[in-house]
Amino acid sequence: MTPYSHTFTSNLMILELDFRLLVVFDRRYGLSEFRMASRVAPGSYADELVERIYDCLFKYPRDVYAEYEKYYAVEYQDFAEFLYWKYRVGKNIARKTRDRISDGAYIGYGRDSIGLFSDETFASILNHTLSELGEQENESTD
Repeated sequence: MTPYSHTFTSNLMILELDFRLLVVFDRRYGLSEFRMASRVAPGSYADELVERIYDCLFKYPRDVYAEYEKYYAVEYQDFAEFLYWKYRVGKNIARKTRDRISDGAYIGYGRDSIGLFSDETFASILNHTLSELGEQENESTD
């Protein structure tokens, strides 16, 4: 298991599903805000890595709740059912994710095509950045 499989706290979830990611944050962050929270030197290799992490979490994933509302709301009874059947998210996680909608949470679905989530450097930078943003993980639902 990688450092971010099946992670869910009151603020954050990053779930790996066969090289795909389901991410839930309090809100969608901007790249400049994400970079500032990472506290890495501008133009450095770490800064490039922070941008790749940001892209993986916020730029490339599609907004699955907007997708649900636009295309699937008539087909599925609710958002949790949509996540369960379309994206194979477990029922418990799907329900918890659905419950975050009323809070205005960002819910994205994308891919981890380069294996960032198994890299220790990535995990360290991500943990630090999430902590600075107030989205630090502190419990797991394995």
